[in-house]
Amino acid sequence: MQKKAQKRDQLYETLKNAITGGTYAPGTQLPKEVEFAEQLGVSRKTLRHALERLEEDHLIERLRSKGTFVRFRRYLVLADNNQDVSLPYNYIVPGIIRGAERTGCAVSICAFSELENLTEEQVTAGILEQRNAGCIVITNKIDENTRIYRQLKHLPLPVVLAHGHPADHSFTRWPTVAYEEQAAWRAAFVHLKELGHRRVAAGSHRSDLKEIRGWKREAFLSMLAEIGLDPDPSLLFSLNVRGENADSAMHRLFREQKPPTAIVCYSDFWAPHIYRSLEKMNLRIPEDVSVMGFCGAPMGRYLSPTLSTIDLQYEQTGERALQMLLEPGHSPLEIVDFKLTVRKSTMKQNS
Repeated sequence: MQKKAQKRDQLYETLKNAITGGTYAPGTQLPKEVEFAEQLGVSRKTLRHALERLEEDHLIERLRSKGTFVRFRRYLVLADNNQDVSLPYNYIVPGIIRGAERTGCAVSICAFSELENLTEEQVTAGILEQRNAGCIVITNKIDENTRIYRQLKHLPLPVVLAHGHPADHSFTRWPTVAYEEQAAWRAAFVHLKELGHRRVAAGSHRSDLKEIRGWKREAFLSMLAEIGLDPDPSLLFSLNVRGENADSAMHRLFREQKPPTAIVCYSDFWAPHIYRSLEKMNLRIPEDVSVMGFCGAPMGRYLSPTLSTIDLQYEQTGERALQMLLEPGHSPLEIVDFKLTVRKSTMKQNS
């Protein structure tokens, strides 16, 4: 009995490795059971047991009256990865991996930088040689000068853009999982207005402050006035992408004759630095000043106080991007809803 179990396990592993390793290409029809068992030198019962396990793993599909087909697919994920933990890539990829595990396909992950010196022809040849069934690209704000777009625009495989903007879909014509940056950013200020705040400071990583989360400066100030907040330009501030130079910006804001009662961070990754700066100034969160994040990074749950944020739902973005590759009939543009997550860093402003 033990030998039979070992033989079944060995056959299962052999066939599984042959499928995931590309010996049996996606879509291949496997031989009929009688012929296949004979080729493999096993009994039909042993083969049937192995095939059942492969079907449970979503590696094959057995269609009545048609036969058994290899279902396994391998996809390439390309991302702008420079080891910065604040990049959305780090939180979108787990969603792709989770979707791959559930649907029985595999993903390989590659940074844009690894392809930087390759021509379009070389990139195409490499992707095809590895028998990838398609690509997911994690980036946004694409134009003719975007290198990864130039390298992939003639790839004879489906390409899906994850975490793009609707305008990226219009430009690339790639199926896109997008988010509405302006609407999500506005929601943070609406939440604070509903809590009674009027003077809300807003941060951007751009030193010129000409654009803040997809809003042109003047349009952003007009939006603040429209929802009932003070459109005072002195409440705008800039920090670097990681928010590490927060002290000087916080000191300037709170030296104002009318300091802010709330702050909206460009991303959640600014929050730890702003928390520390406010603590140095003996300002309490949220009693003296509310702090709002943006993006929904997991670290916001572990700050003290926990960080209220606009969650862009990165993992859902990854899952949907993979689903677009697996189901070509999908809508070519899907918008992932943002979600207001209220925690302890924001509170009602005393009148």
